[in-house]
Amino acid sequence: MELQELKQKWTMLNDRLSKSEVYNKQVLMETIKGHNKSTYEQLSKQGIFNFLATLFVAAFVVPLLHEKGIFHAPSFYILEAVCVLGVLMVVCRLFLTSKLNVVEAPGKQLKALVNYKRCFVYESVIGTPLAAFGICITLYLEHVASPLGIFFVALGFFSGLFCGWIGWRRHKSTMQEVEKNLQELKELES
Repeated sequence: MELQELKQKWTMLNDRLSKSEVYNKQVLMETIKGHNKSTYEQLSKQGIFNFLATLFVAAFVVPLLHEKGIFHAPSFYILEAVCVLGVLMVVCRLFLTSKLNVVEAPGKQLKALVNYKRCFVYESVIGTPLAAFGICITLYLEHVASPLGIFFVALGFFSGLFCGWIGWRRHKSTMQEVEKNLQELKELES
């Protein structure tokens, strides 16, 4: 084999290798984007479920318990206010979830993700204590009124506390994973 043939084969193999690297990089980027897309869809579905569940409690459960005489009027209004606050917070989170888009550049996605996380923190830091305060006032008011009312409010409070803790843990790990993926995408694009 002559030197010229060796150079040609070397160039051909080098071209194949560079095409393979570009292809592998594209496949990796598409895989990461696909994973982020499924995560964004999961966050959206979770937000819709939260919205419907909160709306169901506000529109059906609390009025039904009030109508059956389990809750008195002040407790009813307080719990309705807590539920409406929850619905508003979930709507805000759903709006910010709709801004998460894998088509956007990783920098824009990170900015949208920061806004989403900020909303989640506000929801947790402001909404949860307000809801707990409203429920505690209801417990105080119902303590005078009905043992069954206390049971339902306490059950709701502890169920909400448990679900909130589980949701926070899952949300935290999901956000860390998405941030890691976006950082990898940013590095791959540069």
